[in-house]
Amino acid sequence: MAKLVLFFVLSGFFSSFHFYAQTEKQLRSELSIQKDKTSQLNIRLRILDIIYERDRNEWQNEVAILIEQRLAYPGKNNQSLISLLEAERAFYLGNTESLAAIFDQQLMKYTFKNANLEWRKNILGLAVHPNNEAFDYQALRTKYRNRQNKREQATLYLQIARNFTSNDQKDSAIWASNIALQLAKRADKKWVLIEAMQQQAEVYWHFNLFELAVQRAINSLQLAEEAQLEYFKVKPLLLIASICIEVKSFNQALSYLKRSNEIAQQRKDEFQLALVEYFYGHYYLGVKDEKKAELVALSALQYFEKVGNRSYINNAQLLKLVANQDNVNNSENLFNSLIASLKPSKDALYEAELLFEYGNFLLSTSQFQKAKDAFQKSLNKLPSESLIRPKIANAYRSLAVISSKMGQSEQAYNYQQKYSNWLVNSPVWRSAARIEEMAAANLREERERLIENQQASIERAEKERKIVELQRDRQLFISIIFIVAIIFGVIIFVLRVQQGKIKQDQREAELSQTLLRTQMNPHFVFNAMSVIQSYIFENDPKKSSQFLVNFSRLMRLILENSPKEFIPIELEYEILDKYLNAQKMRFENRFEYALNISEELLLNKAVVSPMITQPFIENSIEHGQLHTIEGGKIVVDFKAKDGKLEIQITDNGVGRNKSAKTKKIKSHKSMAIDITRERISILNKKHKFNGSLSIRDLDEKKKIGTSVILILPLKFDSEI
Repeated sequence: MAKLVLFFVLSGFFSSFHFYAQTEKQLRSELSIQKDKTSQLNIRLRILDIIYERDRNEWQNEVAILIEQRLAYPGKNNQSLISLLEAERAFYLGNTESLAAIFDQQLMKYTFKNANLEWRKNILGLAVHPNNEAFDYQALRTKYRNRQNKREQATLYLQIARNFTSNDQKDSAIWASNIALQLAKRADKKWVLIEAMQQQAEVYWHFNLFELAVQRAINSLQLAEEAQLEYFKVKPLLLIASICIEVKSFNQALSYLKRSNEIAQQRKDEFQLALVEYFYGHYYLGVKDEKKAELVALSALQYFEKVGNRSYINNAQLLKLVANQDNVNNSENLFNSLIASLKPSKDALYEAELLFEYGNFLLSTSQFQKAKDAFQKSLNKLPSESLIRPKIANAYRSLAVISSKMGQSEQAYNYQQKYSNWLVNSPVWRSAARIEEMAAANLREERERLIENQQASIERAEKERKIVELQRDRQLFISIIFIVAIIFGVIIFVLRVQQGKIKQDQREAELSQTLLRTQMNPHFVFNAMSVIQSYIFENDPKKSSQFLVNFSRLMRLILENSPKEFIPIELEYEILDKYLNAQKMRFENRFEYALNISEELLLNKAVVSPMITQPFIENSIEHGQLHTIEGGKIVVDFKAKDGKLEIQITDNGVGRNKSAKTKKIKSHKSMAIDITRERISILNKKHKFNGSLSIRDLDEKKKIGTSVILILPLKFDSEI
């Protein structure tokens, strides 16, 4: 895997032109009427500042346009400033050769009068010439001490961490990334913290601390979601996918690759799309689909060659070569060509992987001595055994096989012993299961967060609609009262009687509408749609079809029967069965349920108020958290008792006390109990009955589980 560090553009580069807060639209409007070229350039730089914070791809495209138009901005300072932007863009694209050329020829000897621009130049100098005394990080820390804000200080330590990482200095790299992270936490922008987290994840990845790398990548991903910064999601997704490929967790890797590809496609980001294709190539190699691996490697290679990213060019070429070795002579020539182009101490991991793959090729053609030399060189390229990747560790095993074939038994034993020692001592395999668990858990949480966010949007829209309705109703009511008071004052008593009747009808209509909305819980409807979308995304048409058939039948039954006062108890059974089945599929079969109706009720064709138990069933699932406990179960019993219909809903969930402490309960005022009591009250008045609703803990001592008992009029089909 090639390093992703070039994905980081220097954070805080554009703070120098924040003279006053303006929107991008206002700045572009000001730019259109500005005639002075220097002022125009300053406005464009402030626009770049705004774009940089939300989308680096759009930023680099805007910089490219400015570079093309640079002749329109005469003057040494203006030209140097554009050269600075050009160098920063080359840094973003990973074009290190262009970066070094621009810096050495146009920036190194130029001194910006603006302190922030000079700081940016020095950070580039630290990246291009880390061993130059003028750009030594300790000298920069001393020179600029207490002159920068937390964002700029974090930028310095991020570059220091990159330099230490490229030199394989583990402790120093982690030290610098930790300081950058602490500074970023106190910075004024969330994206600074996101970048610091992602850089630290890169450091952990480089030094084989895969579990820490995945955890930090997940943290940065969650923060990017909170900040709604889509650009910053792709990198941690790809890093997690890459690590999953390393530990052979290919199903998890594919999920993360699909998610990153979806975001990159939506944003039309060519750079990120090329990275996605590159890592797809490694995935396809892992699952033995060499043809697809070669295709995506070629596509990625073309883009990297276009932007001049030498690191990814080398890695994409190697990926393409490994995927296609049909022509033995041609493959050997290509391997020799890549090996001949190696530059010492540039990228030890790439060099080690290249020699490892060359050794595999030679071994497949029975060139044992050459293969042995290649494997030994591959291992020697890495500064220490702690940097050996899982793939490259197989060099020990291959060396054992080669030595055995060459009759070198003692060497074969020694190499096999080294391979065994690596398996025992490497933190990679010890944490492989944990990595897979973390990756899977994050995918589940991401899906749940997406559902919750969409639910929140639905709730906001519903609240806004209700407010508008209430305002309209209030205005109408006031108008009617005003007109009636003026014109028909003598018959106020009659109007009050009529008004009371209208209010009663309106109250019943609103209760019916509220009940229908409660029965057709928009949360459940949306969750069901999300489940169907998830099945489609996972290419599971069988489950999608099964869920959709069940769900559509449920919706039809609810819409057809909600207006009725009573429905046959068999129909109520079907509605509840389909509702519970849909909820069960939504929560991946993590709870069970049972619906029991006494034979007496079935034989005599009893009827019941439609969906009167649904709110309590929903509470059992959602607030009882049946999907989170082992052996979760909900039971609904219908039986005749003393000439009454008794319905009991029981669950073995977490109980009312624990449920009431959750954030979801605290923030959600359920109307289910009030609505049901109102329905029972209406039935009592109409049928001269003494129905009731009672709720208690299923286990009074342990305060777990819930039992709800409804006492309703016992009616039969012949009486309706």
